[in-house]
Amino acid sequence: MSVLHYFSFGYYVLTEFTMLKIVFALFLICFVIERLVPGWKLPHVKTWPIRVVLLNLVQIGVVTLAGYTWELWFSAWSIFHMSHYLPPYAGGFFAYFIATFVFYWWHRARHEFDFLWVGFHQIHHSPQRLEVITSFYKHPGEMIVNSIIGSLLVYTVLGLSIEAGMVYTACTAIGEFFYHTNVKTPQWIGYVFQRPEMHRIHHQFNRHKNNYGDIVWWDMLFGTYENPKEGFHRISSPNWQ
Repeated sequence: MSVLHYFSFGYYVLTEFTMLKIVFALFLICFVIERLVPGWKLPHVKTWPIRVVLLNLVQIGVVTLAGYTWELWFSAWSIFHMSHYLPPYAGGFFAYFIATFVFYWWHRARHEFDFLWVGFHQIHHSPQRLEVITSFYKHPGEMIVNSIIGSLLVYTVLGLSIEAGMVYTACTAIGEFFYHTNVKTPQWIGYVFQRPEMHRIHHQFNRHKNNYGDIVWWDMLFGTYENPKEGFHRISSPNWQ
């Protein structure tokens, strides 16, 4: 390993760690706000804290693993080489916008096809509590597939840099944090971004027809948009956890 490669790799590890710190800081802000001004009273579930913390740790592990494996593999070859034209921040934001379209359909598929719902997505809809820490309460397999789809889009298709990929990852995390946070928000936000009230509709028990995208224009375009003034109190079956 050359000295140049060593320092280049060291810079990558440092920036990856910095990105994780920023995302964690934003998570803490949402966590504090929803306790100071909660939007809805959440049920007490005895085993919830340990289960949700463990799955969030798995998510951090998947993000870290991706940075050392498939993100590097997929960035070795690309179709559009957009890193030649866009700086990292612009590239990351552009990738996030494109990804909201791709993940709209991937999210919708996980609701419309039983094997994807049961095998991947059902666990995310099982909690009775919808709060910021629910964001990454997901099946490990779903976490990995989501990461691989995002990496293929950012690196292999768009040809963006690792730094742009970090901006993209931060954007996806912030979006998840926002619409899972237990706070009430103005209805006008829902004309651009999914808001907590909209996501509570999405999480209603046995409902598979609304609000699949971070950016709501895809829901508007494909007939799955619903933006209520108020959110629903109960979101899952009382038999779920």
